Amino acid sequence: MAFTLDDSMINHYWSQGYLIFRGIVPPTLLRDLRAESDKARELVRARSGPQVLRTPLVKTLDGQISMKPFQDYLDLPELVGALERLFGPGSRPGSFDLLQVLLEPKNRPVMGGWHRDGVVGLPMSEQHKPEQLAKRAEVWHRPRSGNQVNCAIYSDSCLWYVPGSHLRMRDLAGERQSWCFMTEKYPYADSKLSDVELERTFIDICRAFPGAMQAHLAPGDYMVYRSQAWHTGVYAPTQPRATIHDIPTYDWSEGRGLGAP
Repeated sequence: MAFTLDDSMINHYWSQGYLIFRGIVPPTLLRDLRAESDKARELVRARSGPQVLRTPLVKTLDGQISMKPFQDYLDLPELVGALERLFGPGSRPGSFDLLQVLLEPKNRPVMGGWHRDGVVGLPMSEQHKPEQLAKRAEVWHRPRSGNQVNCAIYSDSCLWYVPGSHLRMRDLAGERQSWCFMTEKYPYADSKLSDVELERTFIDICRAFPGAMQAHLAPGDYMVYRSQAWHTGVYAPTQPRATIHDIPTYDWSEGRGLGAP
């Protein structure tokens, strides 16, 4: 069944901060994307180690893997049409300028800290100072800023997300950055827990976060979400992963009705 974007889905995106285009990538393209992503996984692990969680920009692997399936994905008419309904004329699924593939760790479960994009690089003591809030307010609600994509090539339930939290800059009780993976040592790097215990610990952390939901993507599902919302991820070796990660792009000259970029 072909994916159709209706008005209720558009409202859901702007009110809840996420939307999943179910089954929008066809099986034949999924097959080709899997083949090239599996090659990329082996190349990147050989270069960066077994725990690497993403490829470099896919375009840097040109000559080692085929770019054609990724270009076909970026040009997929059904996907382009849905994004133009959501974001306006000139919208695209992404571009080779930022496109990466997210991977599962090979050896041990990993969790990213709970965070909001655009804030995570700041010390927590700085995040709610008036000057920082004023600076963030300049771009926080721009409809064409802060949109992010996970498109599942295999099933992917890694992402945890707090619907609606993109609408506010102030944090509620219980909402706190777990750790800053850009500036702080990963707290479970030397854990003595078994893999199963470690994965359960991470899931418990996610479930305890107020309002959190787990996003379940089947192969071919395309999830777009507002990255200002609270989100994190739990990544396990037992769950094969190859998920396209990008941001939607736009032809600004065609961007009528959406205001400033």
